[in-house]
Amino acid sequence: MNLLDTYVSEVGRRLPRKNRADIEAEIRSILQDMLEERSQKTGKPVDDEMTLDVLKGYGSPEKIAATYQGERYLIGPRLYPIFTLVLRIVLMVIGILAAIGLGIALALTFNNQQNVIETIIKTIANFFASIMTALGNIVLIFAIIEWALYRAGEKSEFKGLSKEKEWDPRSLTKIAPSNQIKLGATIAEIVGCAAAIIIFNFYPQIIGYTPSLNGVVESGSWAIGFGNAVFVPLLSDAFFYYVPYLTLVWALTIILDIALLRMGLWNTVTRICSIGLKVIGILIAAAMLAGPSLVAITAESLAASIGDAGAAQILMTMLTQFVYLELWIIIILGVYDAAKHAYRLLVKRPNPAFATKK
Repeated sequence: MNLLDTYVSEVGRRLPRKNRADIEAEIRSILQDMLEERSQKTGKPVDDEMTLDVLKGYGSPEKIAATYQGERYLIGPRLYPIFTLVLRIVLMVIGILAAIGLGIALALTFNNQQNVIETIIKTIANFFASIMTALGNIVLIFAIIEWALYRAGEKSEFKGLSKEKEWDPRSLTKIAPSNQIKLGATIAEIVGCAAAIIIFNFYPQIIGYTPSLNGVVESGSWAIGFGNAVFVPLLSDAFFYYVPYLTLVWALTIILDIALLRMGLWNTVTRICSIGLKVIGILIAAAMLAGPSLVAITAESLAASIGDAGAAQILMTMLTQFVYLELWIIIILGVYDAAKHAYRLLVKRPNPAFATKK
């Protein structure tokens, strides 16, 4: 029954949540009837070998799940809820940035009505262009993930020909809760790594602040402070020295996550790869801690911006400590994840479905 439950669970995790419970109950009932019928015909009690034979004839979890899902989609039912959540967050961020940009642009052209109209039209056009770009990138990422999930375990290339794998129900004995991947967390990691690659390699200027807003706040006038707006970067050159190495780690993490989505579970190779990436990330974070300051802003420049040396020193201390805290968190989480995967590699738990009684 443990083997049967594992099979039903493997089918269920490939189905939409809405109908998952009903379909699992239906499949379990069908398999139990098949086992009972096989037992009556052979005159033997149901055992592991009989269960394996029935499951092999019934079909792989991928095939059975596909019969309940209907037509394929660019982004299927399993990923669609996560896709819409990510899309809402990204659109909200783009909307906020567009509103801020429009406010600044209108302040610069407040005295010229024609320029105001042109600015509004240009901002709206840029807003929709940004939405289309973001939508295209998100759809592309999720389409790749959907393709990886769809192709997982279905086809393999053999001497130049596409050949269907012969499914072996004994593979279920290798599946344990500790080896199953977490779909939501894996997709979130892919999106996060892709966003980090794009931001730190192509748009690093958005990580910073502008002291020009201080004049607006102090005077209460939108006409002051924007004429000579200056954008001050938050991160120093010391940080961007590590960006190529971080980009490599992020890219390899995306590749590993896509491979995990295709396989559906952790194995020895993927755990070793994950440990390697975690160790590299830990070494980079440790080098950042030991190296020059990652913050480009100084207490003097901040004091000149806000006009209060004491407050500037406090803010700089808080900012520096925050960066150090983030690096320590990365190191601690990296050590924890690497140790967890190492433990899974070293500890082999017996499968209860084939445990023998003494």
